[in-house]
Amino acid sequence: MIEGTFARAFKSKLEPVEIASAVQREMDERAAIVAQGRTLVPNDFVVELSGEDAEQMDALADTIGQELAKLARDYATEQGYSFVGPVRVHFKSEGDLQIGRFRIRSGVIRGSTVESGEIRQPVSDQPRSSADVQGQPRLLISPGGAPTEGSTAGQGMQQSFVLNTQVTLLGRGTDCHLRLVDNGVSRHHAEIRVEDAEAVLVDLGSTNGTFVNGEQVQRARLVDGSRISLGRTTMTFRRD
Repeated sequence: MIEGTFARAFKSKLEPVEIASAVQREMDERAAIVAQGRTLVPNDFVVELSGEDAEQMDALADTIGQELAKLARDYATEQGYSFVGPVRVHFKSEGDLQIGRFRIRSGVIRGSTVESGEIRQPVSDQPRSSADVQGQPRLLISPGGAPTEGSTAGQGMQQSFVLNTQVTLLGRGTDCHLRLVDNGVSRHHAEIRVEDAEAVLVDLGSTNGTFVNGEQVQRARLVDGSRISLGRTTMTFRRD
């Protein structure tokens, strides 16, 4: 899946399958069985590279990181592993590494959750990076979207979730960038792809469909003010 991208990026002996395999090994070695037989694995990976390799990687780091993250999610599904937040793969330069050599560091980082129209970001989470995405694209979460028993949340003002990555995965799964606690939302429901002046919402084969301004869509271009509905959760896309 990522051979072609790596072949263009690297002139050293660094092979993409080695990094993908190393991420899988890290998940296997750090897998921890928690309550009710659930096996928890890291979801945040830092790939440390030599200075030369990191420099060659720079222009394609986001694309390669997204592809490696998808491979990690697929592997977790095969093995029955669980995450507590979105899968992220970052790259970092380290001076003690030679060309073609790398190290993997991993952690368990919780993600953002929308429940009863309220965005909940655990204090233990690392600060969200401020990626250079033009126009400050963001989602405004409408209050009281999917109430839960006894909940009084969602009676206040809308909350904002900044779209600071090129691809934002939306769904009920714990590995989504924005997790929606809503029974009408599929595990991996939809994704928003932001590239320069274009923002596109893509349905990922959801059970109950994805709607923009009241119409069901498979793929739709988002503009400032577009209203998105997934299950009982309503969001408004904003971009300056």
